[in-house]
Amino acid sequence: MIIDAHAHILPPELISRRESLLKSDPAFNLLYADPQAQMAGAGDLVAAMKSDGVDKALVCGFPWRDPGHARLHNDYILQAAKEHPKRLIALGCMDPLSREALDEAERVLSNGALGLGELARYHNDPGDEMVPLADLCAEADKPMMLHTNEPVGHVYPGKSPMTLRGLYDLIRACPKTRFQLAHLGGGIFFYELLKQEAAGVLKNCVFDIAAAPFLYQPDVYNVFIQTAGADRLLYGSDFPLLRLKRYKKDMDKAGLDDKVKEKILGLNAKSFWNI
Repeated sequence: MIIDAHAHILPPELISRRESLLKSDPAFNLLYADPQAQMAGAGDLVAAMKSDGVDKALVCGFPWRDPGHARLHNDYILQAAKEHPKRLIALGCMDPLSREALDEAERVLSNGALGLGELARYHNDPGDEMVPLADLCAEADKPMMLHTNEPVGHVYPGKSPMTLRGLYDLIRACPKTRFQLAHLGGGIFFYELLKQEAAGVLKNCVFDIAAAPFLYQPDVYNVFIQTAGADRLLYGSDFPLLRLKRYKKDMDKAGLDDKVKEKILGLNAKSFWNI
């Protein structure tokens, strides 16, 4: 079974309003100001999954500043999951700073979302405002997917000024929450090699490889496995950004054996998300 643990879709109503949303939502502008930035709906994702041989996908929303947009987007994903129950798995998303964030999180989790994600603060560190949402996930025994990125290297759409210290402090403050850290956790997995504390703090975290071909050399797979273990790495396409064959190409370059690929491409996500 192949599970894409990190995919994105947008409702047609919001796709059609792209230009106005670029002006009203700073986070949306950060990711989609480039005319080349792709946007896709549920039908596009299902078609790509069928073409690529992907069995299931966890579908993320967007942390809209406007709570109404967040509700619209979450409802679209929940409905898509109902229409494609064997293919799509809904996650809920909202702006962690919104006064309505916790209520919206409770609503989507009670209506079938398997967890929350991809939660993000694209202009700051993920801070204390994330804690109530993380605690809610822990109480519901459902994971939270967090946007993370490496604090060095080239600048690209969606790269935030977040620090690994800010990310680490959040995870440490929520020891009962299971986190999926997007984009290889910004490299925070390396610090599991520290002699004290870090491995324990990060023990409930898994890491997805979304956008990894744009960010890391193929050998990052081997470095991660040696550092954090093959059971904690999840395939995520960041659809519509990249397709499965691009990730497989780097896995082959890294020399991963079939058993490790099987874990990354599906078994690890199946276990972590209780699919």
